[in-house]
Amino acid sequence: MRLYLDSAVRDSVVELLATGLFSGVTTNPTILRRADLGAQHIPQVYRWAVDAGAREVFFQSWGSSVEDLLDRGLRLRDLGPEVVVKVPVSRAGSAACAQLAARGIPTLLTAVYHPGQAMIAAAAGATYLAPYLGRLGDHGRDGLGTVAAMQELLDRSGSATRILLASIRDVDSMVTAARYGVRCFTFGTDVAEAFFADELTAAAVAEFEAAVAATTPDDAITW
Repeated sequence: MRLYLDSAVRDSVVELLATGLFSGVTTNPTILRRADLGAQHIPQVYRWAVDAGAREVFFQSWGSSVEDLLDRGLRLRDLGPEVVVKVPVSRAGSAACAQLAARGIPTLLTAVYHPGQAMIAAAAGATYLAPYLGRLGDHGRDGLGTVAAMQELLDRSGSATRILLASIRDVDSMVTAARYGVRCFTFGTDVAEAFFADELTAAAVAEFEAAVAATTPDDAITW
């Protein structure tokens, strides 16, 4: 199971990476903009994310041509071995993905909305593809059903391409997707905090601490 933080807000991301539970950080131009950052800040984001423990950091190439997407993707990868290059699952993006993958560069095809696009990702040799679960629902599509179809397609074809589920708004959706076989998820820091917010867990923790306080004097532990 791999969990990623879909944010470029340094303080909240670094705090969660420190738990050792999250594999890395995913970004795109929209996420950078929400953090008041632009493409010029990508090297800084890469450095603080890796320093905080990120094992993979996803940055999205940009441009309308295969050449631009490829050139910028190569420049992104030059930042370091933790970089995974994202490109949209457009015609140009998919072609750039195939060229990057052929060079051994880890890639992600993003903005995936249809199971047929999973076939393109597999054909391109993409490391990951990113369906947008929440946005599928926003447009009246069966988000989880679509993701299940993609996962079945990849499993039955024997493809090594993995789904990295994105646009996630709650933990329950991840539980369902995981039961379909999805193993990689990226979500905002608010959703990450929701993993630790169960009221029954909080009550049990308080009970454990109270039991220790009631039975163990402060100076009783000598070992």
